[in-house]
Amino acid sequence: MRKVKSNKTITIAILPFENLSAGNEMEIFCRSFCIDLITELSYFRQFQILAYQSVMSLDEKPELLSEKLSELNVDYLVQGSFRNHKNQIRINAQLFESKVNRLVWGNRIEGKFSDLINLQERLLKEIVASLQQQLNYDLLNQIKQKKNVTLKAYEYWLYGVDELKKGSVANDSQARAFFEKALALEPQYSLAYSGMSLTYFNEWSCQLWDRWELSQNGASAWAQKAIELDEQNYIAAYILGRVFLYEGAYESAEYYLRKSLTLNSNDPESLIQIASCMTYLGYGIEALQLYEKTLKLNPVNAENYIPIGAFINFELGEYDKAVALAVKTRIRRWVDTDAFYAAIYFHLGDFDQMLNHWSAFISAFNKTINKGNEATTEEAVAWMMNINPYKHETNLLPFWDHITNRKIKGKKGKALPFEYDGNGMNVFEKRSDLWEYCFDGKKGYLAEAKGFHDIYKLIMNPRQPFHCTELMEVAVVEEGTPLIDAEAKRQYQQKIRDIQKDISEAEEYNDYARSAQLHMAYEEVLSHLSKSLGLRGVPREKGNTVEKARSAITWRIRNSISKIEKVNAPLGKHFSNSIKTGTFCAYSPEQDIDWNQ
Repeated sequence: MRKVKSNKTITIAILPFENLSAGNEMEIFCRSFCIDLITELSYFRQFQILAYQSVMSLDEKPELLSEKLSELNVDYLVQGSFRNHKNQIRINAQLFESKVNRLVWGNRIEGKFSDLINLQERLLKEIVASLQQQLNYDLLNQIKQKKNVTLKAYEYWLYGVDELKKGSVANDSQARAFFEKALALEPQYSLAYSGMSLTYFNEWSCQLWDRWELSQNGASAWAQKAIELDEQNYIAAYILGRVFLYEGAYESAEYYLRKSLTLNSNDPESLIQIASCMTYLGYGIEALQLYEKTLKLNPVNAENYIPIGAFINFELGEYDKAVALAVKTRIRRWVDTDAFYAAIYFHLGDFDQMLNHWSAFISAFNKTINKGNEATTEEAVAWMMNINPYKHETNLLPFWDHITNRKIKGKKGKALPFEYDGNGMNVFEKRSDLWEYCFDGKKGYLAEAKGFHDIYKLIMNPRQPFHCTELMEVAVVEEGTPLIDAEAKRQYQQKIRDIQKDISEAEEYNDYARSAQLHMAYEEVLSHLSKSLGLRGVPREKGNTVEKARSAITWRIRNSISKIEKVNAPLGKHFSNSIKTGTFCAYSPEQDIDWNQ
């Protein structure tokens, strides 16, 4: 087979599988299998997978397929068919090297309809194994295994996802009903929890202002549950990142956004959301790269992404590029989209266009936000300042000065209870019923939280890895016998420390290729160790003590850090950067910190 260089990104298009059954009962499974393949293959950084919308456009005119594949620079094409007859299902699939129209692999898989999920999993593995042979190195040695669920729960999940794509509040409600049915059958179904989260996330993204907090809290709560059940759930990760961003917990937001990118950097819908959030965090160049990658992965949906592209370029100070994008679409992703466009024209000195767009914004603001009442310019600007979660100053400030005819100093944090100047000590410990903190010259108190006890134990033992079950204070034994001896545990802990040090060095020198390899090695060590501590090499299941402890500890530490960040941002940032969570947790600051008690 033809070999390609290891740094070559392979572009793949996956056409919807054809339904050859007599009825329509297989239609949802044919479409979903295409989406499942796109989702699973997008986890692999070496693949660039075209989004579903762009794939559907390829199927509209078969006679132009070769031309479109060439335009999109597609290397491989997957297509096939489903046939269901008397509860027996047959799946045919082929993998083509599209540039030379050569069949690379083909197979037919047969089995019972009730075993459809396992048949799909088998076919997915064969496709990846075939693609793997095209590379000069080991692309991936295992597929991310799906949790075993009943076929009916899976079917409800598929119908829910289908409703989500339609993009209306009514469809979100219908999707929620399907996900609830899936959860009634499978209470530990992580995908169904992330689907529930997306229904609230969509409402929140669409800015249903009369239920803003309900939608935000719903998105957060369901995403939290999804990621507790499956820490590899990248959708739940980016939703939590956005929730933390709007709560002003910037370090926690960045943690979950980057976690989502690490888990899957090829899903266009998550990339465009992360690009928007990264702009608010001040990472404009990185946001622009994510936006451009989104366009490559889903060119058919490009118009929907343009407002975010204009927003990113605006905050980068690229006003000509921002306005060039703005004039390409009439889509408004946010209520204040026209306010941003007005600011772009302000910076370009086109005051007529500035006033036109500001007027359009005020009209939308009065209708959507102000319940039909006329708002003053100052009220509209104040709303913009409060709703947009900037971590740093924004290029909107000069425009706000101009439009209000007064000097805007930007947002200031609210006064925090109990806060006062510290005496230079670094403190984090419990005092009576409150937790006292002192860092960066600011001292104050926080209400009790379980995660504070974990943080305290970690900072009192810097660079010492603690197994998650030690922090949870649960026993990890099987039949009364420890599953790993002290010396082996010590060696693993040293190995973890060494890899963490290498990762820090690689990231410091922007060696992203080495960093990615080290992260993979780190996960392998943790995976191997957690199996030793849990089920002696058997993959972890939902009832496993280690799995539950790991998920619970990770969540409660990160949630506690977000609370700290709200009252003392430098301390929150320090803990976020220095505390590593997972199967093993450790406090590893770049420089030693003296914690006075």
